[in-house]
Amino acid sequence: MATIETVLGPIEAADLGFTLSHEHAIGAAGPERWYYGWRFDWDRTRERGIEALKQIKAEGVDALIDLTTPDLGRNAALLADVSRGSGVHIVAATGMWRDPPRVFATRDIDESAAIFIREIEVGIDDTGVRAGAIKVANDEEGISEAHARVLRAAARASIATGRPISTHHWARGEQGTEQLRIFLEEGVPVHQICIGHAADTTDVEYLVSLLEAGVYLSMDRYPGRPGRPGWQERNATVKALVDRGWAHRLMLGHDGTAARAVLAGATDAPSDGYNPDGLLFLTRIGIPGLLAEGVAQSAIDEMMREVPRRFLAGER
Repeated sequence: MATIETVLGPIEAADLGFTLSHEHAIGAAGPERWYYGWRFDWDRTRERGIEALKQIKAEGVDALIDLTTPDLGRNAALLADVSRGSGVHIVAATGMWRDPPRVFATRDIDESAAIFIREIEVGIDDTGVRAGAIKVANDEEGISEAHARVLRAAARASIATGRPISTHHWARGEQGTEQLRIFLEEGVPVHQICIGHAADTTDVEYLVSLLEAGVYLSMDRYPGRPGRPGWQERNATVKALVDRGWAHRLMLGHDGTAARAVLAGATDAPSDGYNPDGLLFLTRIGIPGLLAEGVAQSAIDEMMREVPRRFLAGER
């Protein structure tokens, strides 16, 4: 039977449950986590993370794909602690976000791929926590030579291990087309590719062009951010795709955090200011809105349960 790698080890794919497609369990302070770790109260951060994930578990969320990379402050041991304390399955990621270190521009691509492969097959740092997905990111700055080398390294790691790739992309610039081109040049099977932040555009025809190529889409960043589509527009785009028969290739998420790193001397971290419901927005507002607009419960179950399971398990 297929398994999925979580921060607490492999689980049967059938046990994954209701899953958020693109999240960050702990807002881990980016590079400051490594450079100035003394600025943060990690014990309090752990407590807040467990509290927050217990709440989403109580409201029906079983799992999340955590796409925090090293440059975003990934802390594998902390992810394991909050998963163990809350009962929420967390799938951690290897890879790199949109600001790759300079060495990625000069290092041999296969050497970079080997780093990702080690985090998948051996573990992250010395924690024994193995990555269950590969994260890459491009945005308005475009795909530089360094970015392209990261994409190719991720592709080679995906081929070598069978781990899926989930991207951050600039949807309004239709950047997913270029990401996909590079992955296909490297030979990545399309069922191992998810183009993320796809709900940042309302251009259904662009999204259908990606789906017709065979990839998954993460319709995330609910409930929206300033200058980008709001949650109602995101729902309208999701519904349009479901109506065209694409529920079997869609996943939903927030690109949000359950808890942010708490500064030393503080009792809590400030909210992000635009999503007071945190990782519960979809279950409380977004999904009820889709149901009210006529999306069938079976399509919701497909997007929230079956699609993440198939994607993470590597099923075609």
